[in-house]
Amino acid sequence: MEKKTIIKNLALLVMSTGCTGPVMASSFQTWQQDAASIGNYHAGRAAIADDASTNFYNAAGLVRIHNQQLLFGGTPTTSDVRFHGTVAVNTLGTGPQAVTAQGGTFNFLPYAHYAAPLADNLVFGLSLFTPFNSYTNYGLTSNVQYAATQSSIRVIDLAPSLGFAYNDKVAVGFGLDLEHARGEFDYSITSATPGSNTLTKNTGTSYGYGFHVGALYSASENTRIGLNFLSKVEHHLHGGSSNFSGPLANNGSGGIQYTNGLKANVTLPATTTLSIFHTFNPAWDVMGTVIYSYWNVFHQLILQNVAGISGGVSNNSIIVTMPENYHSTWNYAVGANYHINEKWFVRAGAGYDQTPSNNTYRNLQFPDSNQVAVALGAHFQATETLGVDVGWTHQFAQNVRVNNLSQALGDQITTTNGSITASTDVYGLGLKWDIV
Repeated sequence: MEKKTIIKNLALLVMSTGCTGPVMASSFQTWQQDAASIGNYHAGRAAIADDASTNFYNAAGLVRIHNQQLLFGGTPTTSDVRFHGTVAVNTLGTGPQAVTAQGGTFNFLPYAHYAAPLADNLVFGLSLFTPFNSYTNYGLTSNVQYAATQSSIRVIDLAPSLGFAYNDKVAVGFGLDLEHARGEFDYSITSATPGSNTLTKNTGTSYGYGFHVGALYSASENTRIGLNFLSKVEHHLHGGSSNFSGPLANNGSGGIQYTNGLKANVTLPATTTLSIFHTFNPAWDVMGTVIYSYWNVFHQLILQNVAGISGGVSNNSIIVTMPENYHSTWNYAVGANYHINEKWFVRAGAGYDQTPSNNTYRNLQFPDSNQVAVALGAHFQATETLGVDVGWTHQFAQNVRVNNLSQALGDQITTTNGSITASTDVYGLGLKWDIV
């Protein structure tokens, strides 16, 4: 079977379990790829290396896995994204209209990580997870639909890796990131005629390839430092579809106006992660993480060959440009574990996440802002080989502005002005199975 077919089938399996949602973390980047990390807000994850999920956080940590291990679970997410302000549409001729719209959702993100020792100093890892995701849906009941209805970017990553122990203090890891991306950006087009709303639905898929490298230094039996780098990945969405359906399609005769030539290019940022983990005594662990994301590669999102109306007639080659002008960002996380006994320990964490967006270019498709996060979690060792993790992270988003942002889709120009309030709750449930 071809590599692309394998990746696509795995991606469809993951996406069929549930939709992705706006976790609101550094725009549409997701940090937590297992239930345990949700309980610490991913603090120390590139250095902890205590289960197979280290394949994502730092493949060098695989050398600490001494038997086959399977880690799997999911992260239910609830988000509240509200826009309050005005929307003006030139084709309506009515001027700005006051609106309130909610674009948050409930969603579920599954994950799976596997590790298998190949030799005393060499361990193989394989992970399936979602490193980037965003999904907002403002519906069709307000004028916000002329700026955005449903918008999403979803990336599924299949990551094979190797971890190699150079000696008892230094380990390195490296691997590939084989990604499948799906994007959707929908709008409503209207005119001054009542009942003329016509929906343009634009979807496309892509495959992209990147790599990751990491190092783990064990300063002592109780202290570890991890450094990890994930490369940027370029996605070229080709052969997508643009479906313009409703009264205005086909020069006003209605029906469906369709093209399968939709194109879009998206560059996802590289990240560098530095973590430290320290055990004070049998009861307490402390940890921290700093992440730098190179979001300055995300300048704009351009959709080509969109179906709609341009120059007063039907057109299947409209270009829609969404300026983003992101800047690179920092994320900080600190956390602690308290070991109650041999079977139970609890986690806590907190952090700050910087947005790459800004008031000049922020749009309703990616309503991101600076955030403060708090987290709680627990681990229960049910048997010698089976452990259970639960976690919860709440993200408080700073209120932000959309300042008279104008977006053109053919003849229609929509100007949005107002404020966005948001919050997100991320839950985690996972099982760790040591196959011995």
